[in-house]
Amino acid sequence: MTIDELNAAVDSGEIDEFIRVCEARQVKSLSRIADGIVARRPGVRLVLLAGASSAGKTTTAKRLCTQLRVNGAAALHLSTDDYFVGDKRNPRDENGELDYETVECVDMPRLAADINALMRGESVRMRRFDFVKHDGFDEETETSLKPGGIIVLEGIHALNPRLTEDVDDGCKYRLFIEPKTQPVVFANSRLPPTDGRLLRRIVRDNQFRKMSPVDTFRMWPKVLAGERKWIDPFRANADSEFDSGLEYELAVLKPYVSGLLEVVKMKSPDEAKAEMLSALLASVHATDPTKVPGDSILRETIGGSQLDY
Repeated sequence: MTIDELNAAVDSGEIDEFIRVCEARQVKSLSRIADGIVARRPGVRLVLLAGASSAGKTTTAKRLCTQLRVNGAAALHLSTDDYFVGDKRNPRDENGELDYETVECVDMPRLAADINALMRGESVRMRRFDFVKHDGFDEETETSLKPGGIIVLEGIHALNPRLTEDVDDGCKYRLFIEPKTQPVVFANSRLPPTDGRLLRRIVRDNQFRKMSPVDTFRMWPKVLAGERKWIDPFRANADSEFDSGLEYELAVLKPYVSGLLEVVKMKSPDEAKAEMLSALLASVHATDPTKVPGDSILRETIGGSQLDY
């Protein structure tokens, strides 16, 4: 879909049906992936779901759990983010700055111990992470997994063998997600998935992590460098891939992100990427965000999800 076609859908009111079609396409794709996972039971006990920043990993993991349950399999969602070691123990890069992209950010022994305990049927006090305080804590209540249940573990390092090297390889299913589907913005060229993810991340960081858009832009090159180092080498190991892109999302994101891009342009006038994205969004007609389903991947960015995060 081109920007002009997206605008026409917004103006005519056809955007409502287009949103439903885009969302249904993703549900159908996840259903097929779940079918493939369940077909490999009882061998598969751990789904490793990886993707780059703002690809929609958390929502996808939760929706995949639902599809697994439709197939009769108990499912439990875990996030590697909850196992971050925190700033006091976090590694630093060559410049002495905290390196949030390395796999060493994750408490790998604790994560593997919890996974193995859950698969043995034991109860575990799950780990959680406070992104405002940058510190982790244990839940007060215990969690367990039903016999034969499947754990869906999501995170940028999920496909890295080091992350779960203490868990039996024979029980793993590997899934990679990326927002490949983007609107055509010039001639036959689509918006690069990295730019689509940046727009999502600007909004998410501002809304849920109290981070300014300037800081998000400043960190973005380091994020991309970390992805090339820590994600791309393991993508080929995936058993399947999931397209988390939504062709309508620019029309929804515009009211959220346009003002944030103006802040970046004002504070960092040499930021060419902000200028380009701002010009692109100026050509997009906005639509009402209430049209977005409550379990959409986009809700992970704009808020208002009916899913429990």
